[in-house]
Amino acid sequence: MLAPLVGPSMKFPKMQWTWNTVYQMTVILFIASIPLSKAAGSLAEGIMALCWLAGMGKGEERAARWKRWTQNSWLWGFPLLFLYYVIGGLYSEDFQGWLLEINAKHYWITLPLMWGTLRPRSKTILFAWWAFVLSNFVVSLMVIWIHWTGLPLWEGTIKIPSPLVQRPRASLFLAISCLWLLHSLRRSAKVPFVPRTIGIALLLLCLLGLIWMEGRIGQVALVLGLGWMAWKEWTKVKERLLLVMGLGLLVVVGWMSFSSIRRPFLEAIHEYGESQAGYPHSEPEFSSIGMRFTYWNTYWNLLCKNPWLGVGSGDLNQVAKPLFQDHPLEIPFNRPHNQWLELGVHLGFPAILLALGAWALWWTKRCLYHQSLWEAVALVWFLSTWLDCTWSTQAGLSAFMGLNLTLLLVDEPRNQGP
Repeated sequence: MLAPLVGPSMKFPKMQWTWNTVYQMTVILFIASIPLSKAAGSLAEGIMALCWLAGMGKGEERAARWKRWTQNSWLWGFPLLFLYYVIGGLYSEDFQGWLLEINAKHYWITLPLMWGTLRPRSKTILFAWWAFVLSNFVVSLMVIWIHWTGLPLWEGTIKIPSPLVQRPRASLFLAISCLWLLHSLRRSAKVPFVPRTIGIALLLLCLLGLIWMEGRIGQVALVLGLGWMAWKEWTKVKERLLLVMGLGLLVVVGWMSFSSIRRPFLEAIHEYGESQAGYPHSEPEFSSIGMRFTYWNTYWNLLCKNPWLGVGSGDLNQVAKPLFQDHPLEIPFNRPHNQWLELGVHLGFPAILLALGAWALWWTKRCLYHQSLWEAVALVWFLSTWLDCTWSTQAGLSAFMGLNLTLLLVDEPRNQGP
């Protein structure tokens, strides 16, 4: 089951406690911490940066890293977007807000720079993905416990059973784990019975956690990602027709079998109807879908007033909060819940184009062993950017950059490092 993410002749080097060994271990810890702990992720990244700097003492190593960086232009896009955010502080009035944005967005530059010049080994990446899946397995157990007992656990409640990370992102992490396990099981026909059974058990438990978490975006992402992977694998017309019918049947069976699948979507339909009718039977501040429409409309108008430069990379809160102080529906201030709107409000339409260009550069890099998996994961992330500010939280942006880059770097011919 490990085969899909490893080249055919990779051998893990003997353990030697050097700065590079610690560097490789921090990559695993960083990816594993995404669903569980922001503090652990920050600690791992800090140690990783120290190890990366420790290897810069030798001139030949500096030259080798610079050569790797210059040869991989597909890595440059998001660091440029980060620098654009830095420049946006020149016309921001809220210096503290600018610092917070720069801190939140720093993964755009740190991970491409470190991993693009001192690349994690293929087996390091493989273990990191396993650690990510196991972390989500722990999250699934927590969700199952909340569902069965009806008792809260940390931040998770019976109404919103997401104990560690906000539900939209937590459900995405579970969906991505399911996609990775499906991809691995599909490509590992010769794996012995016991590890294959363990993989199937992990898949079922992560799927159950995703269903009982009631995260709409994760459930939709799993269906779309699974459909994309199968569409890429099955190229004949008959196979694709069977795929469409099979996915439709899967959705119908899930809908009929689980109230935790029906409930969030029926709530969304009800909230949308209420928002269009002026909330005759509910309060707007309790309508997730209704508030999103209000945020999108408000921030779109703000973007249209500042189309070229935005309001500044640190001034979103300062400019937008007054727009909600006397809102006729008493909807409280919040972020736009749309990543592209947030980019535009911060720095104008050029920032949106730069972000799309940075992401497009990744598509110029082909993944030898797992192209369909990476494309499915990219599709999941693209979906999330339209419904949430995915790149505005540590969990969201660290996962976006970390999971995408590891998949893109895993089969690089020169990713073994010193």
